[in-house]
Amino acid sequence: MNWKYFDPKFEYEEKFQDIAWAWAGHKYFAYDLIANLKPKNIVELGTHYGTSLWSFSQAVKDLSLDVELFAVDTWKGEKHAGFYGEEVFDTVNEIKNKYYSELKINFLRKTFDDALSDFEENSIDVLHIDGLHTYEAVKHDFETWLPKVKKNGVVLFHDVVVTRDDFGVYEFWQELKEKYQTMEFHHSYGLGVLFLKKNSEIFEIAKDLDLHYSYLLEDIENGKIGAMVEDLSKKNQENQHQQQIIQQKEQENQHQQQIIQQKEQEIEFMESSKFWKMRTLYSKLKFIFFHPMAYFKDKLKNQDA
Repeated sequence: MNWKYFDPKFEYEEKFQDIAWAWAGHKYFAYDLIANLKPKNIVELGTHYGTSLWSFSQAVKDLSLDVELFAVDTWKGEKHAGFYGEEVFDTVNEIKNKYYSELKINFLRKTFDDALSDFEENSIDVLHIDGLHTYEAVKHDFETWLPKVKKNGVVLFHDVVVTRDDFGVYEFWQELKEKYQTMEFHHSYGLGVLFLKKNSEIFEIAKDLDLHYSYLLEDIENGKIGAMVEDLSKKNQENQHQQQIIQQKEQENQHQQQIIQQKEQEIEFMESSKFWKMRTLYSKLKFIFFHPMAYFKDKLKNQDA
């Protein structure tokens, strides 16, 4: 298969930085998958903040593809993703309106089972399953939605390598690998890619894709971490410069205080010295000698008072 790699700019990152989110490591593959397959209908079960949805959407927007996207989620949460309020859906809705308003993106605030009736059988090109991650839940989601997927469709499963707690996607994924043609990525909690059509051309380059996106993730993470470190270093340098200015000002203030204290001490010493007392007496006698009338007039005035 002549698979084309793209170097996209994800516009939604201006609003939502998802470098720490589990799905972020797969968004370049998700973009390329849509760009290469050019599906007509994409449905994802479980959206949360939408890293996967926006990865699909960016490809649709950049390549002007005629694609309809459906995000099925209650946006209330569950025990694996955690429970949350309206702030998550508000963020998702804001991203859609700001960056992808011209696309055909549908938010279905329903349970996965309730949304089944909104789709005809054999109508979905790409199905992404990322809901509750227990074995029973993911098996139920796959089996109930499978009739809705086209015979040559693709199904994505997230968290296929997570074995902690009661995550059971990995267990169900092992069963699917025995029945279907699959490929998988092991980074970012694992992404399983299942092809309903046997002998799919993409399967022939599975190893190349795995290497490319795994190393690409490392480069991206290192680049972002490097940029973060560089930015932090720059801020530290600016803070150090500010601290130096503050310290210099404090030293100048201390120096001024020392000068003032020294002058005060000099004045206090002079006022208490014999020289100062003699100088004061001399000034008084000088005034009497040259201004006797004024002196005696002032003295009589003080006596009358």
